[in-house]
Formats: sequence, structure tokens, C-alpha cells
Amino acid sequence: MQEKNRNLFGKLFASHSKLREINLSNNRLLEIPKDMFKHNKLLERIDFSFNHLEQLHFDLMELYHLRTLDVSNNNIKILDELSINSLNGLPCLGPHFHVDDRCLVKMKSNPFLCSTCSCKSSIQWLVSLTKLNIEQHDLVCKTEDKTFINLDESVTRRIQNICNRKIIIIISTVCTSVTLMAICIIGIILHRRNKRLKRQRNMEDVLARLIEGEGQYEFVAFLSYSSNDDQFVQGHVINQLNENLQRIIRTDRDLICTGDKNYRPAFTVHDETERCLNRASVVILLVSDSFCRSQYCQNEFDKAYLLGKPVVLMLFGNVDEEIMMPTLHGLYKRDARILWKIENEQFELNTTWENICTSLLEKVAL
Repeated sequence: MQEKNRNLFGKLFASHSKLREINLSNNRLLEIPKDMFKHNKLLERIDFSFNHLEQLHFDLMELYHLRTLDVSNNNIKILDELSINSLNGLPCLGPHFHVDDRCLVKMKSNPFLCSTCSCKSSIQWLVSLTKLNIEQHDLVCKTEDKTFINLDESVTRRIQNICNRKIIIIISTVCTSVTLMAICIIGIILHRRNKRLKRQRNMEDVLARLIEGEGQYEFVAFLSYSSNDDQFVQGHVINQLNENLQRIIRTDRDLICTGDKNYRPAFTVHDETERCLNRASVVILLVSDSFCRSQYCQNEFDKAYLLGKPVVLMLFGNVDEEIMMPTLHGLYKRDARILWKIENEQFELNTTWENICTSLLEKVAL
């Protein structure tokens, strides 16, 4: 009936309002309907022993005459909140009943657990039951190590220790995580700080070397450009670039090297190109269509590339990518460029000279 018609099973005793005793032991029952005893307020004894009950969710609040509830030999491991509330609803377990009039709740031979913190409320209630029922002193529960111990106050303390252990583990885990996170954050901050200080030291060292002007620090940059662009370079690039570098480095000497100005007459272009490149820290290519078509410009770029010099591209006009040499095209695609654009028939930079000069010096400091 329980399996095939739950509603009918729940109303099984509805018409028997004068029942004094109900015995449903040994029926393999899995659960009892909540309102099964709603109309049986004169019940004195209920026997659900030797079934398969895991919880006790049926209502007992109106059973003022109940003296024995037998749920022994079932499958109750942990009493959940609903079961505890249901059992606490038993009038005969209330404080207004005299000790001699209190009822007997038999729960012997259930596989109670006392191995986890989730058992705490269940164990506390069972221990309180043993205080009310002398016959309940033989209740046992299963511990963490699979042994069985008697249910008493010591079990409550044992469960509390398990709960405390869980809290300690959580706190330890959180503290460890927070500590590791703090270490990582501090490590990142220190790494960034050290990196910043290293860049600062490198920059100070570069500025000092450029002031001395020896070796590759004689010039900040070697400027390579096509002779077809000479008028633009002289009017818009060399002086402005040199003056801003002089201001930042705090020196009055020339800091830009060009072939026209610094090559020595009567020496081979190849040798002079290498000599000037070795005297400069970086190479600036003023890239235009004329530059891409010039064999001299290509030779200067190839030499700079072979010497491992840092190269910065400055684009002049709309340059045709198709005529760029492969190595130059690779740099064009990879690195940020300095761009010249025409606004109202005036040449304008896409950035500031301050930014250009600072970037060149940072490139040298790497």
C-alpha cells in the first residue's frame, strides 16, 4: 500500500479515532506520511521497529497520550532537522510533563553516526534522550575509525572536536591562501619595483655615457634617409630631434649622426657607414618610397641590421609596402612607428618630440 498508493496509506487510520496502539513493525517501511496520526489523538503506543526508516517526518504534536514510540532496529543514521523537530513535538517529552509521566522513545539498534560535524545536532538530541529515558543508555554510534561507542556527553565533545578541526582546517586553508596571495602580491610589487629601479639605473648610466660621448654613445642616433628627402629632413627632423635630445640629456654637443655631415671624404661609403653606426646607439630610418628604392639606404639598413643596432622607423608620406625590402617590411609590421602626416599642407607628427626622444633613450637603456 505504501509503495502503490501513498495517499491511501496516509489515511489508513483516519477513521479509527479511538485507536490506542498501532504496530507496523517488520513491514519494510521506508517512510511514514506526515499526517498519518492526525485523527488518532488517543494513541498510547506506536511501534515502527524493524523497518527501513531513515528519518521520522511524521507529526506527533497532538499525541498527548503517547507513552511509547518504538523506532528501534531501523536505518536511522543522522536525524535531520525535520525529524528532530517532529520528535521535539512529542508532548510527553515536554518540560510540563512529570518525569514519571514522560514517554519512552526506543531507538536502539539504529546505525547512528558520530563521525562528522554534520552529526552534531543529531547526537546532541540523542544524548538528551538518554537523559530522559533510562532504557536508552545502550545507544551506540559509529565513529570515524569505524568503531562503536556508547552515546553520552563524551560523544558530544568528540563531535565538537571534529567540528573545531574542520573550522581549523578552513581557517588554516584561508590563512595559507591569504598568505600565499600576499606573498605573490608582495613579490609582484617587489619585482616591478626592482624592474623600475633597474630601468632607472640603466637610464642614469646611459645618460652619463651619452654626456661623456665615447664609443657607441658619441651619438644617440644615426639618421638614415634618402637624398630626395633631404629638404624635409633638414627643415623638420634633424634640428628638432637634436635640440630635444640635448635638453633631456643636458649637453650642448650634436647627438644626431648623418652620412652627409659625418662621413669622411675619400673613404669608402661602406667603411664610413660602419664607422658612423658604431658611434651611434640607435638607428632611425626615415622611410619613404625614395628610401625603399635607394640602394645606399638599403646598404645602411643592412649594415645596421648586421651590427645588431636597435632600429626605429620614421615614416614619411604614404609608403608603398610592396617596394619595402623583406627585413624592413618585417620591422614595419612588428614595431610601432613614428608617423608624419600632412594637415592643412603642414607636416605634423603623430606624437611629440618628447615622447620620441624618451623612447629612443629607453631603447638604448634596454
